[in-house]
Amino acid sequence: MLSREATTLAELFQKRVARSGADEFYRIKVDGRWESHTWAEFARRTDAVTAGLASLGVKNSDAVAILGGTGPEWCLADLSTVMLGAMNVGIYQTLLLSQVRFLVEDAGCKVLFVQGQADFERVLPLLAEVPSLQALVVWGHTPDKQEGVLTLDQLEERGKEVLSKDPGTVERAVSQIKPSDPALVVYTSGTTGQPKGVPLTHQNILSMLVGGANLVEEIVPEDITLSFLPMAHVAEHVPGLYGRMNLGLPTAYATSYETLLDELCEIRPTYFGAVPRIFEKMYGRILERVAQANPRRQAIFGWARDLACRRARSLTGGPPLGLRDRLLFPLADRLVYRKIRDVFGGRVKAFVTGAAPIHIDILEFFCGVGMKIVEVYGLSEATAIAFANPLNRVRLGTVGKALPGVEAKIAEDGEILLRGPTVFSGYLNQPQDAPRPFDEEGFLMTGDIGNIDAEGYLRITDRKKNLIKTAGGKYVAPARLEALLKQEPLISQVYVHGDHKPYVVALVTLDERETGRVAEELGVAEETLATTPEVCQRISKAVAMANDKLARFEQIKRHAILPHDFSIEEGTLTPTMKLKRREVAQRYSNDIEGLYA
Repeated sequence: MLSREATTLAELFQKRVARSGADEFYRIKVDGRWESHTWAEFARRTDAVTAGLASLGVKNSDAVAILGGTGPEWCLADLSTVMLGAMNVGIYQTLLLSQVRFLVEDAGCKVLFVQGQADFERVLPLLAEVPSLQALVVWGHTPDKQEGVLTLDQLEERGKEVLSKDPGTVERAVSQIKPSDPALVVYTSGTTGQPKGVPLTHQNILSMLVGGANLVEEIVPEDITLSFLPMAHVAEHVPGLYGRMNLGLPTAYATSYETLLDELCEIRPTYFGAVPRIFEKMYGRILERVAQANPRRQAIFGWARDLACRRARSLTGGPPLGLRDRLLFPLADRLVYRKIRDVFGGRVKAFVTGAAPIHIDILEFFCGVGMKIVEVYGLSEATAIAFANPLNRVRLGTVGKALPGVEAKIAEDGEILLRGPTVFSGYLNQPQDAPRPFDEEGFLMTGDIGNIDAEGYLRITDRKKNLIKTAGGKYVAPARLEALLKQEPLISQVYVHGDHKPYVVALVTLDERETGRVAEELGVAEETLATTPEVCQRISKAVAMANDKLARFEQIKRHAILPHDFSIEEGTLTPTMKLKRREVAQRYSNDIEGLYA
């Protein structure tokens, strides 16, 4: 870890290159083969692009936006921006043009990096429409020559010419960066209105990297990650990119989400950051296949699953395994567990996950088969991670303990409050009379509800604004109900409703990655699945199984299957695939009221 030795991210990068220049930084797949690239190679390109950006007039405290997929070019644009003391603004490719325009205007971006012909042509009008925007830099496409547009290769060549005449360009820029300078701006998802910019300083990010030391063991040459989450997300950007820089940990960039499972087996990562939905889908699919097997195989799996859960509890502070379980574990491993681990390459030391709750049954199962899942908790305003489970003391169902330096407490109404060097100082460009997200003692009001046990482990209940109060005065946490239903692989999204209502209802959408296969098996048209009796029965069974694990007042009394999924385009999902609950309630008000008729 080099974060303790650096005062800025530019200095951290330079120290990593000096320490590990000949080591692998990343690999990408080219014509079906993985190509490896070193820190030193990447540093040479970064210096050139940094000088190229300087020649475009980018300087300390300016803003540069990046719209593209996860890969080395995104990181090249980011680190070149950071080396100038400018701040990076990551933009999701799924955003509408009006949303892209808002971010570029709000941050006052001078340059916009963009990947591919489609997105380039989409954002080209912004050059004339946004006063601050002076240039578009394109990779993955070569546009016709026009003013204000150049390719990434052209920018790199331009930078090399600058460096040949003035070799000190980059060093002068680096020397002027202060720890308090913003390094990036992360825009919140905007579940209740326009997104707000969260500036994170070099000091914020380095403090998070220092505090997150317990998320990994000592790095060895065989260690590698696989990157596939969007770089615009604070988790892939900060603990992902900058975390790897801190540790000297190489990564492989997945070609696409569709090729992820195949490339997991090719790369065989030792650390893997994943969203909870991956584990929910995998667990659901395992149960689905078991249900189709003969009674003998079902019995073997049931025995192995129960043993895995007992083993997980013994590994995380519970009673030790009995002699019989210890003797039979190798048999269960050979028959069941090893096959599951092999799907992820077979040598993962730890999965790091957050952003949404995972049901304890799923956590115990995967932990018991030998796949350690480390839950963490954080938010953009606290630099991605504020709580994390230590690798050697994982407590399932919790998001761990506060990182060193982070103060945490629970308000009277259950809200989680945070204070410390990883917490930001305020939103970008907010009017003076806008409500501040801090209490009178300077604690960040997270909007999340939870509780901290005697050993300091935090359990998240739900979002404060999401809690449902039924007509009977009982509080229901939708996240828990929604997570239970998502164990069914055919379900994509769930919206639970019941505020001031006599009982709880749910809207369910079907997963488009599953519907084609299911429609073919049933011999029906895909667009009719929501009303197909077999599918209706399958969803009803999932609801019944979820209700078995809920108190009576929490149980879902009625549900409806929608004919299409929620989406970013219709405004019911944020770019990070979170439900816009208010928008769903308004758009589907007739469906919801129909469930109470």
